[in-house]
Amino acid sequence: MSRLGTVVRFEFVRAVKKPAFWIGTLALPLVVVVVSLLVGVGQAAGADSVSSSSSAAKTPFHYVDRSGLVDRSVAARWGGSPSTDPEADRAAVRAGRLDLFVVYPRTPSSTPIHIEAADRGLFENGGYSTLAERVLEQSVAASVDDPESVSILRSPPDTDLRTWSDGHVAPGWLSIVPPFLYVAAFFGIVVLLATRMVTVVVEEKENRISEMILTTVTAGELIRGKVVAMLLVGFVQVGVFVVPGLAVALVGLPLVAARLGGLTVDPWRMVVGALLLVGGVLLASGLFVAVGAAVPSIKDASTLQSAAIFALIIPLYAAFFVMTTPGSPIAAFFTYFPTFTPITAMVRNAVGTLTLTESVACIVEVFATAALLLWFAEYLFRHSIAQYGSKVTLRQIAAWRRRRTPRTGR
Repeated sequence: MSRLGTVVRFEFVRAVKKPAFWIGTLALPLVVVVVSLLVGVGQAAGADSVSSSSSAAKTPFHYVDRSGLVDRSVAARWGGSPSTDPEADRAAVRAGRLDLFVVYPRTPSSTPIHIEAADRGLFENGGYSTLAERVLEQSVAASVDDPESVSILRSPPDTDLRTWSDGHVAPGWLSIVPPFLYVAAFFGIVVLLATRMVTVVVEEKENRISEMILTTVTAGELIRGKVVAMLLVGFVQVGVFVVPGLAVALVGLPLVAARLGGLTVDPWRMVVGALLLVGGVLLASGLFVAVGAAVPSIKDASTLQSAAIFALIIPLYAAFFVMTTPGSPIAAFFTYFPTFTPITAMVRNAVGTLTLTESVACIVEVFATAALLLWFAEYLFRHSIAQYGSKVTLRQIAAWRRRRTPRTGR
């Protein structure tokens, strides 16, 4: 156990002592914060100009009213007058003598309003449509005597939805936020750990110092120590994101909680999500270590490493389908395919479509697959530790199983 601890301590300290580690760890959240601030400032500065460019402004225009809904006094307030010669007005717009010509169809509810206008630029042209719509809206409102009816026509009423499940008020959209954080954490850990996990395994073979190292520790202790150390390094990196993220969540969530149904924490979902996260991270670690053990150099690992990452995160592309149709055969395939299980099960757990039986099955499957992959990675490393310059092939693995091979470092 002391030798395993030595490996863990050495690998962890070596990683976190490098300036490049902290530069890379702090750079991304810092860039995200700076970009968010710049975007926020830009949006605040440009909000007024965008709003004014798409808003209606009084403009001299001619119009044809085939619907009979346009009130002449309303149109006149916006600068409009009935057209006496539609073709001449169209020609005037094309020649630049008239800014706007509008044709209101017989049924505006199903047929678009036809507008021809002088170009004012991509951002300013939206004001023409707003003006035409505003004239029709106010004309219809003017024909209604009841103020409440006018208010409803201008702005549809808000709704206050409350749903019930088993005699209790069902949680709103914010209920998926706490368990969904596990999905984000898993994705972040996979991206952060992929290169490190592969590198720490390959470097011993690439530097050709493995024989010397294995005189003091076994291949199993070396692999397990590296895995634990890199997991600790990954948790440090994730913590850099999580701490400020939680601070932002504590400030922002109360502001939207009332509108989205309140923030509800389901203890069962949180426990299931935590177990799936731990098992998924171990599964990913085994996959990356196996990649590192199968290749002789970092350069050779790039293709297999990309394939391993893709095998873990591909369920994100089908997440919406899985959430909306959890009972489909495709959703079942994504749920129980070993490398797809962590993300798929965490997504379904977040939205509440993962049953008790499915939760237990997925947790057992994830940990069993992780144990198998970690064992296989250690097996590959132990047998290929002195194999330089070539990748491990399936034929070699089959040959190892057929004959008894002495274990290096035992």
